[in-house]
Amino acid sequence: MWAMEPGHFLWALLFIQPLWLQRTDGATRVYYLGIQDMQWNYAPRGRNVITNQPLESDTVASSFLKSDKNRIGSSYKKTVYKEYSDGSYMHEMAQPAWLGFLGPVLQAEVGDVILIHLKNFATRPYTIHPHGVFYEKDSEGSLYPDGSSGQLKADDSVPPGGYHIYNWTIPESHAPTDADPACLTWIYHSHVDAPRDIATGLIGPLITCKRGTLNGNSPPWRQDVDSYFFLLFSVVDENLSWHIDENIASYCSDPASVDKEDEAFQESNRMHAINGFVFGNLPELSMCAQKRVAWHLFGMGNEVDVHTAFFHGQMLTIRGHRTDVAHIFPATFVTAEMVPQKLGTWLISCQVNSHLQDGMQALYEVKSCSVAPRVSQLTGKVRQYFIEAHEIQWDYGPTGYDGSTGKDLREPGSGPDKFFQKGSSRIGGTYWKVRYEAFQDETFQEKVQLEEDEHLGILGEESLTYEIN
Repeated sequence: MWAMEPGHFLWALLFIQPLWLQRTDGATRVYYLGIQDMQWNYAPRGRNVITNQPLESDTVASSFLKSDKNRIGSSYKKTVYKEYSDGSYMHEMAQPAWLGFLGPVLQAEVGDVILIHLKNFATRPYTIHPHGVFYEKDSEGSLYPDGSSGQLKADDSVPPGGYHIYNWTIPESHAPTDADPACLTWIYHSHVDAPRDIATGLIGPLITCKRGTLNGNSPPWRQDVDSYFFLLFSVVDENLSWHIDENIASYCSDPASVDKEDEAFQESNRMHAINGFVFGNLPELSMCAQKRVAWHLFGMGNEVDVHTAFFHGQMLTIRGHRTDVAHIFPATFVTAEMVPQKLGTWLISCQVNSHLQDGMQALYEVKSCSVAPRVSQLTGKVRQYFIEAHEIQWDYGPTGYDGSTGKDLREPGSGPDKFFQKGSSRIGGTYWKVRYEAFQDETFQEKVQLEEDEHLGILGEESLTYEIN
C-alpha cells in the first residue's frame, strides 16, 4: 500500500487548508421565521391612488382589481415568511407597512453567522434558499437531484408542521469589495418549485454589509445611512400560485364559469406590483431631505420582468454613476444611494409602457426634518430655452426607397410595403405627430435653425445641453 511521507503530508495540509471553511469572527444573528398562509390585497385603498380614481372609473385598474363572476379581483390567498421573537412562535415581529408581502429583512456583516429557525405552518412543503451567502448542503434549501441524502436532504423540503435550522455565513469571499457600496442587496425565497413558490409569496430581502456598518441594536440598523428601503419590482403571476384554485373558489362569484386557460383571465391575475402593491397603493415610503438613503432594489420572474425603475425628482448613485433610472431584470439585485434634495411627494414607476399603465407605480415622500435653511449651491449660468409642442405630419420614409435594397418602399412583396402601403385599412408611412420645436425668444415667432440638428428627426429640434463647473 502506498503511504505518504510525513513531509508530503504537511505540504498537503498547507495546500488543502485554504479550501476549508474559515471560522467566522463576527456575530451570530438568529432569526425565527414561520411560513404562514394569509389573505393579501394588492390595492387596500380600493382605488387608483395615482389618478385618485375609484375602480369603477378606471377601466385598466378595474380589469385587475375588480372581482366578478370569473375574475378574482384584488385579494388573493398567499403564503409568506413571518418573523417571530423566539422559538415559541407566539409573538410576531412588526414589519414596516411598505415591505408589503415580502418576508422580514435579514441583515448581517462580513464574518457573521446567520441562523434561520424555519417552521412551516402552511399546508404544503416549502424551504428557504438564500443568494449571496455561504452554505453547506444541509442549509441550501433547494430541491433538486444533487446526490445528497439523510440530514443533508432535510433542508430541501420542510413539510407542513416541519422545522429546520439553516446555517449561513458571510466569509471574506462573499464580502462587498472596496468598489461596492457598504451593503449588497440579496434575497431569499422558497425553492421546492421556485417559480410557483415565489408567485405564491415566499420571497424576502437580505443584505450583507461591510464590517462596522450595522449597529448593535435588535434588529440591527445601518449606521451609514439615515433610512433604507427594499423594493421588489415584479409582474406577480398569480396563475402560478399554489392557491390559484382556492382563490377562484373564494373570490369569483361564479367559479364554475372560470376558464383558467382563457388569456384575459390569466392577464387579470398578473399583478404589476411593487412589494405586492399596485396603482400607488404602496404605503409609508417617507424619508428626510438632505439625508442619505439606500434603496435595495430587486426583480424576479420571467421575460416580462424587465424593469426600469424611475425615481422622479431625485438622483441615484449606482456603481459610482449618477442616474435616475435603475435597470432591473429577473434575479437582479441593485443597491442605489440617494440624498433627496427636493421636498414633496414623488413618483416611482417602471418606465416599461405596459408596466406603467398596468399599475407598477408608487409614491414616496421627502420631508423636511431639519430647521437649518437650505442653501442653493448653483453657481453657473441661467440657460433659457423656448420650446413649443407643434403638430406636424411625419413621413417615416421620406425618400420613398429602402436604403439597403434600393426598392420602392411600397413595392408589393418588398418587405417594407406592409408598413408603407396606404389603403382603406392601412395608414401608410405618414402620421400626425407632435414634436418639440425651438424658438429664439418668448414671442415664439422665429425658429432656431441649426444644420447640426437635422439628424434629430422626430426628436426635438434643439438638444438641451448643460455645463458642469
